[in-house]
Amino acid sequence: MLKTVEKSFVRILACVAVVVLIAGTACVNSLMFHPGLCRGGYGESTEGYVDIGTNGVKIAAIVLGPERGKKAILRCHGNAEDAANSLFALRYLARRDFTVACVDYPGYGLSDGTPDEEGCYRNVHRLYDWLVEKRGFKPEDVIVDGFSIGSGPATELAATKPVGGLVLEAPFLSAPRVVTRIRLLPIDPFPNLKMIKGVKCPVLVIHGTDDSVIPHGHGKELFELANEPKHFIPVQRANHNDLVFTMGVERYLKAIEGFALEGLSAEPLKKTVKEE
Repeated sequence: MLKTVEKSFVRILACVAVVVLIAGTACVNSLMFHPGLCRGGYGESTEGYVDIGTNGVKIAAIVLGPERGKKAILRCHGNAEDAANSLFALRYLARRDFTVACVDYPGYGLSDGTPDEEGCYRNVHRLYDWLVEKRGFKPEDVIVDGFSIGSGPATELAATKPVGGLVLEAPFLSAPRVVTRIRLLPIDPFPNLKMIKGVKCPVLVIHGTDDSVIPHGHGKELFELANEPKHFIPVQRANHNDLVFTMGVERYLKAIEGFALEGLSAEPLKKTVKEE
């Protein structure tokens, strides 16, 4: 009788754990993703639009610049962005003979689906495969650049696929730790602090010292966890959404361009050590 009660209690606990996990995942997703906040919007007639989806599922991307430029810069956009408006600064590099590309996460922009962690990974991997298979880029000529929540899929891609470099702008250790600092839930979406250890390419981290959304300490700690070679640019007085403008658009673009072409030996990166 006692064993039967114990078994029933264990089953109840297991069911409760499953319910809590499902509810926690749904709650975390609703807090993490805000596709409705994307500014502007675009359509299939927008310059550079391409549907890279398969099996009837639309995966919308914007690809600018030459079909096969000097390098491909694969941008993983932030939360209140879509593929079109996240490339505002990188358009300059498209005119400098780079191919710059960004994909909408599920439920963002023109992509089908509902946003979740695995869906973000899937769409970013699809863009990577498309650049390699359709555009003919060598994996080492693909530079991955992730901003804010985009640092999650960017780090995961660089940890699981061969790439030429990883740029992380205002990254976090993991999505929930932005709020909790430590892991409180069974799930820990976008665990950059674990993924970064598997990244073997050069890493460039850029983070504002006054970031009120993702504290500067996240970027600094993630940088310390990363393998060599790596470089950290602390942007003095920069908040989260004004990171590029506070850094200076020209300086930012020179840093990205130099890193893409020359890695961490690029002169614009060497200068940041003296400037900051």
